[in-house]
Amino acid sequence: MYLSTNVFNMERARSSIINVTSNAGCDTIGLRIKTKASLYDKNRESRMPKQKGMCIAVFAKHGASPKQAIWRSVVDLLAANAFHVLVCDSMLNSGSSRKSKPECDEANFEFANLALIKKKAKIAVIIGGDGTFLGTARELADCNIPLIGINQGRLGFLTDIRLDDINPTLIDTINGQSVSENRAYLEGQILRQGKVVENHIALNDIVISRGIVGGMVELRVEVDGTFMYDLRADGLIISTPTGSTAYALSADGPILHPSLAGLLIVPVAPHALTNRPITLPQHSTIDIHVTGGKQTGVHFDMQFNGRAKVGDQIRIKVSPHPIQLLHPARYDYFAMLRQKLHWSASPTEAPHKTRGLRDSGHAK
Repeated sequence: MYLSTNVFNMERARSSIINVTSNAGCDTIGLRIKTKASLYDKNRESRMPKQKGMCIAVFAKHGASPKQAIWRSVVDLLAANAFHVLVCDSMLNSGSSRKSKPECDEANFEFANLALIKKKAKIAVIIGGDGTFLGTARELADCNIPLIGINQGRLGFLTDIRLDDINPTLIDTINGQSVSENRAYLEGQILRQGKVVENHIALNDIVISRGIVGGMVELRVEVDGTFMYDLRADGLIISTPTGSTAYALSADGPILHPSLAGLLIVPVAPHALTNRPITLPQHSTIDIHVTGGKQTGVHFDMQFNGRAKVGDQIRIKVSPHPIQLLHPARYDYFAMLRQKLHWSASPTEAPHKTRGLRDSGHAK
């Protein structure tokens, strides 16, 4: 084997090409070796993200000010790391939208509607509490964009990154130092005389509840076409594992680990004390027939509210399209439960541990 080396002038190029030719065959292999550039260029390369120019969408709570320090600092950090940033214009109300967009013409981001974000964005960063995260997740359910949450709310079961830990955790998470996790959506339909009158999705839960006026709701529950039970109660919760730490938990439901493929049915204040929560396989189809009650409500993540009449049927199943969450590399589900729910804390310790809970993260 012999080597033939062509070295280009360093003034014209920063790399050398060495052609290695083997006598045993006719294959020629080209190897490109980077030469040492200036210290500035070397440091700049080390700061560059793995996917230079990748489009990142930023969502903030509806009505947030265009000059709000938190989301602008997130945008500045992403832009400084060479990401193309789109800020969803749904955060702006009609008045502020008209006033703020001209002021941001020379900014390091651009406002974009949801359709453009679905087309271009590779990752979505959501700034807010769990409510903001749930609403955004439903809006992006059909486009398979991974979601990262920054906690600007209270507990933050879904928003992992603390406000005081955005830099460098956010950039590290985007660049691959992360834990990817799929979570299931629920699809819910309200059928009236066999026709679908409402069709929505939920990440946490779908709740059938009594109306403002009247007594308990009366329901007949079937699973995969098989009768399960009749129920008289204030309501019924159909929850994903993600939602098992939400309303279902306050109604004495169990906590399901997010990796479990299951559904949770939890009665709310049932008339019969023998009606207890039950966990079903994820592939189950749940049909709930409204047999009594007035102004029965059907709530999707407690953010969209529908109405069901006596004789209506509510059909619930898991969506075939899961949501993808990106957690920081140090994410620990059980540490999150300890911090948010005060696991392993005695009653005398719990009040002290609530200090700073607003910005608490999920790391140990």
